[in-house]
Amino acid sequence: MIQRIKLKAIFFVLLLLSLAGCSFSNEKDTTKVKEDSFVIGVVTKSSGSEYWMSVYAGLNNAAKDHNVKVVILSPESEEDKKIQKKMILDLLLRKVDALAVSPVDSYDNEDYISMAKEMEIPVYAYDTSIEDCEVPYIGIDNEKAGYELAKCMAQKLDEKGDIAVIAGSLIQSSHALRLQGFERGIKEYPDMDIQVIKSGYSNEQITQQDLDQLLIDHPKVKGIMTTSAVTALGITEATKGTGIEIVSVDAQEDALLAVEDGRILALAAQPGYDIGYDTISYIVEARDSKKQEKDRILNVEILTKENVSQYRDENSQIQK
Repeated sequence: MIQRIKLKAIFFVLLLLSLAGCSFSNEKDTTKVKEDSFVIGVVTKSSGSEYWMSVYAGLNNAAKDHNVKVVILSPESEEDKKIQKKMILDLLLRKVDALAVSPVDSYDNEDYISMAKEMEIPVYAYDTSIEDCEVPYIGIDNEKAGYELAKCMAQKLDEKGDIAVIAGSLIQSSHALRLQGFERGIKEYPDMDIQVIKSGYSNEQITQQDLDQLLIDHPKVKGIMTTSAVTALGITEATKGTGIEIVSVDAQEDALLAVEDGRILALAAQPGYDIGYDTISYIVEARDSKKQEKDRILNVEILTKENVSQYRDENSQIQK
C-alpha cells in the first residue's frame, strides 16, 4: 500500500511538471455566475470547426440556464492527444466540480479518470464515448447512424454496387462505431460490397491525390461513406458529375447546404448544439441526484433533400 501511494505521488509530481509553462489561449469561459458556483470543466477534441462552435453554444447556453460555470479547453487538432491530456490535467488541478471530455483516443483515459476518482471529481464523456473506463456518455448512437446511412445508400443505388469508406481516426469510438454500423448495414445487401476502407481523416479533407488514386484503383465505386462531413465536403467537387453518391455524419451548415443542393445524398445529423446543452444538463441532474439513464442517447435523424430544409429551420430557432 505504501509503495502504491509513493508511485501515485511521483506520478502526480510528473504531471505537475508536464503542465509547467503550459498555457491554453483557446480557453472559452463566457459564463458569469457567483464565485461559489458549480464549475464544470470541458475538453473538446478540437476548435474552430462549425460543429465545435455549435457545441460551445450549447454548453454555454446550458450553463447560463442552469446557473453553473463552464470552462472549455480545446486542442487545435483532433490529433493532439498529448495536448488534450495536459488540458484535462489542468482542469483537474483547478479542482473543477465535474469534468466532461470528448476523447481524442477512446482507449487511453484510465490515468486521468483514476486521478479524478481519487479527487472525487466525476467524469463524463460526450460526443465520443470513452471505452477503457465506465463513464456516462452523452451523444448520438454512432453505430445506428452508420447503419441508417447504409440503408439510405442502398436505397439510392437500387441495392447494388461497390462502396468506398473514408473514415476518421478509428481510435475515436465515434468514427469506429459509424464504420461498424455502416458495414453491418451493407452486409444486408448481397449485391453491395465495401471495396476499400481508408481511415485517419478525423475532420480533415482527403487529398486530391489520395482520392484520385482511390477512384483509379476502384473504378466501379458507386458510393462513398465518410464518418465526418468535413471529409465529405472535401470530396464533393472531385466527384462532381461522376454519379457517385456520398453519405456522412454531422449537421453543420455547409454540410446541410450540400444535402440541399444534392452534393451529399444524406447526413446522419449529429446535433452539436444539443450535445453541448445536454452534456451540461446531464451533469447538473447528476449533481442534484435526479434519476436518469446511465447514458443520454440523442436521436439520430437522417437528413436528405426532402427534410433538410425543415431541420435547418427548426434548429436555427433552437440555437437563437
